[in-house]
Amino acid sequence: MFIQSRISYIHDGIAAVNLKIQARRYFHSYNFWLDIGSIFPFDFLLIYRGDISLVRLNRLLKSYRFNYFIDRTEIRTNWPNAFKIFVLIMTCVVLFHWNAAAYFLISVTSGIYSEDPDAWQFTYTKIADPVIPKCNTFLQISDSTGCSFDEAGRNVNNRLEYIDEMMRYWRNRSKVLKFPNFSKEYALSIYWSSLTLTTKGQQPYPMSSLEDALEVIDTLIGLLIFAVIVGSVGSIISTMNKEKSEFQEILDGIKFYMNYRQVDSDIQKRVLNCCDYIHDQGISKDETALLDGLPRKLHGQLAIHLHMVTLQHVELLQDCEQGLLYDLILRLKFQLFGPNDYICRRGELAREMYIVKRGQLNCVSDDGKVVLGILKEGAVFGQLAILNLSGKCGGKKHTMAIRSIGYTDVYILRLEDVNDVLQEYPLARRNLTQKAIKMLRDDGFWNNTIINEEKVYGSTSTLEEQLDGIAGTINTLSDEINRLYEIFDNMSLDFKQRLTTLESAYKTKCERQKMRRQFIIKYKH
Repeated sequence: MFIQSRISYIHDGIAAVNLKIQARRYFHSYNFWLDIGSIFPFDFLLIYRGDISLVRLNRLLKSYRFNYFIDRTEIRTNWPNAFKIFVLIMTCVVLFHWNAAAYFLISVTSGIYSEDPDAWQFTYTKIADPVIPKCNTFLQISDSTGCSFDEAGRNVNNRLEYIDEMMRYWRNRSKVLKFPNFSKEYALSIYWSSLTLTTKGQQPYPMSSLEDALEVIDTLIGLLIFAVIVGSVGSIISTMNKEKSEFQEILDGIKFYMNYRQVDSDIQKRVLNCCDYIHDQGISKDETALLDGLPRKLHGQLAIHLHMVTLQHVELLQDCEQGLLYDLILRLKFQLFGPNDYICRRGELAREMYIVKRGQLNCVSDDGKVVLGILKEGAVFGQLAILNLSGKCGGKKHTMAIRSIGYTDVYILRLEDVNDVLQEYPLARRNLTQKAIKMLRDDGFWNNTIINEEKVYGSTSTLEEQLDGIAGTINTLSDEINRLYEIFDNMSLDFKQRLTTLESAYKTKCERQKMRRQFIIKYKH
């Protein structure tokens, strides 16, 4: 009770660690009264009468803790199915034990010293002490030790005819193994209990009402409780075989597909070997889906435990803030590569960084015949590919072919995911770009006369930022067009006014010339 009153619990999502609150909760619970009843000192009654040990049954009130132990263990154990089978076995053992105790108790009341081997109750006649030879029974008859009764010419199926002769022969050549009475009592009682509860029968008929009542109760328990136990065992076996059945169904589908498409036998063998490896290793098809049920922070802590040390040793990501590394870790994707699978080839577009979690990779020549190096567990390559650098050898293409030796677990960080993260860290993005340029310069892959570094900073922008930049450029062009259109409109108005004035002046001049010609003609006439 002292320990129970100091067990923490979760209240509204918060662990209650205050001792007063823990004790108050326990003292107001139903379990407190069960514990009180279980420690009530009925044992003192045994001082006056030692044959009433049933008064200690109040100890069973603590059995609720066993259920709590089972629930907690099923969550924490790595072998839940094996533990369930163990619990079922122990449940059967306890039931057999209790029933055996009831059987022996009734036998004591009826008398256990009967010599009738067909009596229902326990008798010592039913379980005699074993007799074993003192000599070596594996020797031949002709051996001087004489440890084998000669039955030549006799009917071994009817040994009762010469049983007295056999007993005289073995009297000085055998000994009796004495077992204590308690061992005999318990062994025969548990044997009777197991046969009765499992409804196997083969027991003498009861001779009293009390014996008959126990037989009826045992039959009901055997039909009901053990039906539940058998169902539980079937459920456990079905659960254990479920994964295998699902795998076999997928494997059969793959086989049918490859046969239907007439896939080459070598490729079929590689596919089947890979499926067998995935099943044997218990590799999840989608780690993200598997961990989606965890809170994001807990998922992050698990990912940090697996990958943080590796990322901190990546040259490009050294000295980065923890928040950036945390967001990058959450975007790592698992991928399995089989024997002789190429992770990348020289000249291919590089858009991922690779982390070797388990297995080994070979750096090979273009034709794959020459091994140039080995990448072991914890190795990282393709780090410059996660930045969208512009220019010749700017991390956009792989400079070496990488091939898996056996089955290799690799985690991949993609360019698109890095851009999404760096959108929230603009300063870190610029620092990473500068560091990447420095690394390229040190390796002799950066050409200052060709590359404009300001364009490089722009090339590391995310798609959304690039679209925002394009939208800004469009708005600027639109404003400029509007300004030029306004100037054009003003100039058009001025030209129209000038043209109107010119037309008016021209018309006036034409009218004057016409009037002059008319006056001259009139004057001549």
